[in-house]
Amino acid sequence: MTNIQIRKANDRDCELIIHFLRAALQDMEAAGGHGVNSDETFWQNFTEKVIKTIQQNDRLHLLAQTGNAVVGYLEGKSSALHEVFAPKRNFHLNAIYVVPEARNQGIATSLFQKALRWATEQGCQEADLNVLVNNSNAKGLYKKIGFTVFRYEMRMQLPTNR
Repeated sequence: MTNIQIRKANDRDCELIIHFLRAALQDMEAAGGHGVNSDETFWQNFTEKVIKTIQQNDRLHLLAQTGNAVVGYLEGKSSALHEVFAPKRNFHLNAIYVVPEARNQGIATSLFQKALRWATEQGCQEADLNVLVNNSNAKGLYKKIGFTVFRYEMRMQLPTNR
């Protein structure tokens, strides 16, 4: 296993975070997910939103480094379940990405371990994430870490009106 350093991201890491987010979204698109926004102006504006979330106490942005290279990213959020449910804090994993050449070296697992420790410290009692049906590599990793299927989201395409 590679020597992996996990650290919290800061404002100066925003460009790298956007790069990782776009790469993760492209992987998701290739696995049957939604198409990625290609408008560069959008991404410039989105960078400002990410900078704001880095500074929020309920958000976690982690970077994984091996040697001098940053090779992975994880972002999640701690929040209470909707008020209609019994009170419970939840950690939702919004994004995880490891560069292809560094996969299968324990980097994603290390990111998860650090994130789940943080979530526990925040008082979270459970963690969840979304995964595409066709993303068997991600599903295998998540099962290995301990995630189980909780619910299914179902969709259908509607006819377009033109």
